[in-house]
Amino acid sequence: MGLDIQAASGANEYRDYRHSVGVSAALALAGGYLDGFTFAGHGRIFANAMTGNIVYLGMEVLSSPGHPNFRHLPPLFMFMLGIWAARALHLPLFRRIVRNPYAAVLLVEIIILFLLAFLPNRTPDFWITVPITFAASMQIITFRMVGPHTYTSTFTTGNLSTLSTGLFDWLFTSDKETARSKSRIFAIICGSFLVGATTGSLAVTHWGNRALIPEVILLLLIAIRVKDV
Repeated sequence: MGLDIQAASGANEYRDYRHSVGVSAALALAGGYLDGFTFAGHGRIFANAMTGNIVYLGMEVLSSPGHPNFRHLPPLFMFMLGIWAARALHLPLFRRIVRNPYAAVLLVEIIILFLLAFLPNRTPDFWITVPITFAASMQIITFRMVGPHTYTSTFTTGNLSTLSTGLFDWLFTSDKETARSKSRIFAIICGSFLVGATTGSLAVTHWGNRALIPEVILLLLIAIRVKDV
């Protein structure tokens, strides 16, 4: 009986809003939007894709070894700091204070982006990209499940890999139902990220830092959705 209760609890966990396809797709849209925003509007720095920042960092060092430009280095440190902050919310000390770490992470992200949205467009890129990277990395470590699958809500390499394996299994293996479901879920998530990245790139070129306002609204709607879980 105990095992049945545990199994039911696990099933409910995968059906709750935090792990739904809708919330996961919305988070992927938000993650893509921030990458497009920072890359197109703030020095070709990625908010989420640290692989790209590392590549650019290496290129900067090689292009000017005497006076290297390390502008892609601070986001890497803030990325790791954000991971630490999100992990800390799950420690017993903080769990007694923060009952819903999912909503708490989104609230931190919302506050940071809202404040940044009202900075002048001439603000140095450092003061925009570093806080965004911190906020986005907290989201990465907090939202990691869509249904029974692991995914990343702020960049898409792993999601694209899962989509590819799902399509392969759908076409060439016998477990077609599971593979079809996986393919559908990750096609939606990868497509959402693409839409977000495109929209964020266009928005920042027209509205500057005010382009963060739609992102704030989207994250606020997601936070309302998950706050009672």
